[in-house]
Amino acid sequence: MSVCASALDQIPADDPRLSYSDYVRLTWVPSPDDPTQRMVRFDRIIGIPRKGYGWDNPGARLRFRTDASVVTVSLHYSEKHISTSARKGRGIYLVDGQTNSGWTFTSSTAKTVRSPETVDVDLRTPQDGEMHTYEIVLPYGDSVDVLRIAVTDGALFASPQPRPDVRCVMYGDSVTHGFTATSIGGTYAYRTAALKNWQLINMGLGGRSSRPVDGEILAGIEADLVTVLIGVNDWQGGRPLAAFRANITGFIAAFRVGKPDTPLYMITPLWVPPSWHPPKANIELGEYRKVIREAVAALRDPHTHVIDGDGLIDHDPAFFDRVAVHPNDAGFKMMSERLAEALP
Repeated sequence: MSVCASALDQIPADDPRLSYSDYVRLTWVPSPDDPTQRMVRFDRIIGIPRKGYGWDNPGARLRFRTDASVVTVSLHYSEKHISTSARKGRGIYLVDGQTNSGWTFTSSTAKTVRSPETVDVDLRTPQDGEMHTYEIVLPYGDSVDVLRIAVTDGALFASPQPRPDVRCVMYGDSVTHGFTATSIGGTYAYRTAALKNWQLINMGLGGRSSRPVDGEILAGIEADLVTVLIGVNDWQGGRPLAAFRANITGFIAAFRVGKPDTPLYMITPLWVPPSWHPPKANIELGEYRKVIREAVAALRDPHTHVIDGDGLIDHDPAFFDRVAVHPNDAGFKMMSERLAEALP
């Protein structure tokens, strides 16, 4: 259906008819189109130097319910993601909780380095005059703000059903971040949360290795349970096992200061195809898995558990990207199904 833009009702991002979920932190900043208007910007508190990954918000959502026959969502692909090596700006949208392979959006360029731009997403709307719930799910590998939506003039709004009560924080490296799924909907974090009917707070950061201070940061985020998948970058970088053990123990200790009894699931590193030979990896990856198991056992903490990451994806290179520490869509799907079974 084609409707002149002047016949549409422009609704700014800060309108109370719009709601937001599955994010770490939300702020209001001036719109680049009109400084008198505010847009929504999300961030994840921590980041990676010279990458801007803290401005990526995998799975953060804009949500609303309307009977509009035309709905356009305006997003601002900002300058905050500055990585010159990795970008994945494909998000998805849902209508009444359902999506399909065609309900996606992304920036106009596939280049890793791009200029800021506004992307208008025309949603597929049921033409039945009934109320429907729309959810815009932001991509895992790009910095995206919400500018506004435009709907048929006179459209009615209602409050969508709230997101699930359980908030799961998933922390880790590029695998949790989402690389190299084709879109946010293909990542293991998104898939696992959907299978468990949980709200997802994604704290995966490409390139992250073990850091005790991150435990303190995670303790400050509202969560009903937390998963941690870390260690492959320690292995790739050749971190000594004693230092890795100290970091894992320190991470858990820092987390427990703020969250003494929140369930914590430590996932050991995934299997990596033998074709992948990081030049600094001079210790077997299995030794890092062993350190995690031993560190958790030594704590005797009934709220901290270990999940065997080595068994979450079949040991077959067909389930991995050419950058073989990253699963592909098929690998992430398998991983999410097995992880969902291992979690409560």
